Amino acid sequence: MSALSTKKYPLSVSLLHWLVAIAIIGNLAIGWMLDDNMDLMSLHKSIGASVLILAVLRVLNKRIHRRALPPSINTKGSKQYLAEKAVHGLLYLSMLGIPVLGWLKTNAAGHAVSVFGLFDLPTLLEKNRALSPLFGDMHSAAAAGFAVLLGLHVSGALMHAVLKSENVLRRILPFSLAKETRR
Repeated sequence: MSALSTKKYPLSVSLLHWLVAIAIIGNLAIGWMLDDNMDLMSLHKSIGASVLILAVLRVLNKRIHRRALPPSINTKGSKQYLAEKAVHGLLYLSMLGIPVLGWLKTNAAGHAVSVFGLFDLPTLLEKNRALSPLFGDMHSAAAAGFAVLLGLHVSGALMHAVLKSENVLRRILPFSLAKETRR
């Protein structure tokens, strides 16, 4: 792997990446279990609100550290580069948009979004039972699309590791798994 590709992400960027990833994957799983167990709804809403808060922090933190971020491993302007940028952009849009759609659905149903019982998010929309199912459908469809995007994101990393022998995962890990050799 070249020196260019081994440059690591700043620790705060890496930690927020993995914290948000764990929360999102967990909440996707909980969301899919809601049909069978509505007792999970308050947990789903709390994690969703946390994802939104962490995603905003992640965007701000990445902006602060933009000069310290490693460059793309893909050649600028290539199809792979454009696909990488499109997937990352859609991932960020989803991290912010899906929780907002859930929040709007909950408010339209006449409920507040409680965050682990500690505080409620402000009401974005007054009760409107006609809009609640629409926001719910949009939330569900976006979550399904997000799962596909996550698959593309992971597939891209695996493609680099397996087909190109470029372990891009090492760059985003908060701590090294093995000592890296200096050239």
